[in-house]
Amino acid sequence: MTARNLPPPSLRELAASAGVTMPTVRHYFGRREELIIAVMEDFRDVGEAHLQQARQAEGDFATSIDWLVRAIMLGLSMRVSELHAMGLREGLRHDRLGPAYLLQILEPTILAIEARLLQHQEREQMRSSDVRTAAIGLLSPLVIAYFHQNELGGTETRPLDMGVFLTEHVDAFVRAYRA
Repeated sequence: MTARNLPPPSLRELAASAGVTMPTVRHYFGRREELIIAVMEDFRDVGEAHLQQARQAEGDFATSIDWLVRAIMLGLSMRVSELHAMGLREGLRHDRLGPAYLLQILEPTILAIEARLLQHQEREQMRSSDVRTAAIGLLSPLVIAYFHQNELGGTETRPLDMGVFLTEHVDAFVRAYRA
């Protein structure tokens, strides 16, 4: 489902890769989009332990944000980016798969970041602000930068020093939101 340079797999190809027959897949999932939704749900369950870590704010604000940003980038490098690429490919402009991607993959990540930020607000380490806006502002540049470099070929066309990027992103976020 996440192979490079190939179109999205058909239901028949998904059945074959799972080593089951088409009637078996149709019995359990019906249509292809139901199978894709089930895969997203499964990935959501698998990622819960990582989301739980992301929810827990430990230490001071700057240290916590730095840890979170680096954990997100590590996750993206360990194939989470493939999950987002699949979710975007399948979900963009699709009335069922788009909301499934949001509910199973993207929103749980945003909510985990929101939970961490809310703890920092409660400790008066982070200024009062909309934590959803802040969470999306923290996550979005990370995903775009990672996709630019690793999913879209930016390392060849316009390399970005990720160490510098991460440091500057964390510093800017902390400056913008520190209490």
